[in-house]
Amino acid sequence: MSFTDGYLLGGDSGRYIEGADKLLRFELPTGKGSSYLGYIFFISIFKYFDLNLTYVVIVQIFLTLLSSFCLYKVTEKISSSYGGLLSLSLYLFYFPLQIRNFYILTETVFICSIIFLIYFIFFFNKKYLITIIFLIPFIILTRPHGVVLIPSLLLSILIWLYSSKKKKIFYISIIFIVFLSYGSLSLINFYLENERIIFKIINYGIIYGYNHENNYLNFNKPLDNKNDILSLLIFIKDNSYNFIISFYKKIWFFLVRVRPFYSDIHNLYLTLFNIILYPLVIYGFIKIGFKKNFTIIFMYFFLIFSTISAGLSFADWSGRYVLYIFPIFFIFAGVGFSYIFKLILKNKN
Repeated sequence: MSFTDGYLLGGDSGRYIEGADKLLRFELPTGKGSSYLGYIFFISIFKYFDLNLTYVVIVQIFLTLLSSFCLYKVTEKISSSYGGLLSLSLYLFYFPLQIRNFYILTETVFICSIIFLIYFIFFFNKKYLITIIFLIPFIILTRPHGVVLIPSLLLSILIWLYSSKKKKIFYISIIFIVFLSYGSLSLINFYLENERIIFKIINYGIIYGYNHENNYLNFNKPLDNKNDILSLLIFIKDNSYNFIISFYKKIWFFLVRVRPFYSDIHNLYLTLFNIILYPLVIYGFIKIGFKKNFTIIFMYFFLIFSTISAGLSFADWSGRYVLYIFPIFFIFAGVGFSYIFKLILKNKN
């Protein structure tokens, strides 16, 4: 009913549109807008050519189709064409994910960019290097969640080098990473401060936007809070019990996406999807195990750090944050399905 203009607006859409207007006036967005600079730049391209925001939706749909091909090829290479088809199907026909294509919001571009990065790293070629170099900062600047890309990539590089017995490069990389650590920590601190991480833990509850007494825990408020990494560690130490409880609950709601305020049929839909998805994902994890493949190591770390970031902040009211890592889950689900399918065929033969 709201799609009469060819696009939909969400709560943050105005921020991105205003930020694009500022960018075209050679002004950098300030405040929270600075954490979404990648998507603001994306919107500004259309505004520069005086294109209606409907074209943003068209391009987002195109990016989704292109990323679905990349998702299929990665899953097929890791498992089989059967696994690739399941991964593709889960991605294209999961309604809560695909509805994002029609919004002037960051989700579609952010998710597609992650898939593209995985694809270009997995099928690495020298000609892809420029694209990878572009995608990494673009992902980091498109959403605050993109900051998890930094520790994910750094640890993946170290573990891949060590497991590949490239000891000299491994030690050189450690020195290089230590040298760059100050800049990385400064960037992470910038996001933590900009997002007011400790304030959100105290005031936003387990599920942000859900006003219920059971949604909140009593934390000891720090007297001196800079919202940086050090302040966060001190806050966790002073609130260890409540923090562990809230951390567990946030991750639970983050992963399963069900909400106490959703309708029964909505929660039933999500639960049935989870029953299909997660057993296949877990089986995919088991079958792949630890391989000396940089992309697989990277996907593991990206899942881990994205989940930890939810435990450190909050579970979103709409459950959209887990959508950012669902394509990676779909890859592992495709792997699990492929092994099960092969087992069935073997038993039949």
